[in-house]
Amino acid sequence: MKEKYSDGIEWNTYEKLRKERPELFAESTQIPIVTDKETVDTFVRETGQKVGVMYSSEYHYLLVDLIRNPDGKLYTYERILPVVPSGAAVAVTIQNGLFVLLRQYRHAIRMSQYSFPRGFGEKELSPYENVKKEVHEEIGATVIKCEYLGEVVADSGLLANKVAVFACQVEGVQRRYAYEGIEDVVFLSAEELRKWIAEGKITDGFTLSAYSLYCAKNPNV
Repeated sequence: MKEKYSDGIEWNTYEKLRKERPELFAESTQIPIVTDKETVDTFVRETGQKVGVMYSSEYHYLLVDLIRNPDGKLYTYERILPVVPSGAAVAVTIQNGLFVLLRQYRHAIRMSQYSFPRGFGEKELSPYENVKKEVHEEIGATVIKCEYLGEVVADSGLLANKVAVFACQVEGVQRRYAYEGIEDVVFLSAEELRKWIAEGKITDGFTLSAYSLYCAKNPNV
């Protein structure tokens, strides 16, 4: 007897994730997720499209959910979930009144970007602990004061990562060339940073949203 698709690793891993993190599979009348095994098996058999956890690494899960339209039609919808549910953080780093940004080569876009330090969530580390670790690893600095600004989601059409934003006063910034693609560290005044943003030199979404939060909390900047 031919094995059903729902007996395979992609669907079993998906079901395990559903039990462990039910908040990521919340019911919705707008985009309802179909989890009935018979429906899944029939859809995969008839369309050749797979459903479930397609890939996992130490950082991400790539999920393909089965969704039912209001008219009853089924379709697939992919999304990326963080392996560690929380703890991801970005730091608006400031030393002696100047904003500290990295120039870092980013694999996904195959080009360099200017950005504030940031990092994935790590098990057993709070966002506050993680942001201090990331700042030290990426710019060699010590955080002497840290203020929570809020939370951002970079691309809710694909990514489920919620990232905490902190304003970090730091000291001892170093240029750590080649670490995680880091090419340089730059120091910008508030005026210079606004100018760079206006000129399109800064395109990183986390950096732009973190700076927006910082300005909202500090209107006199």
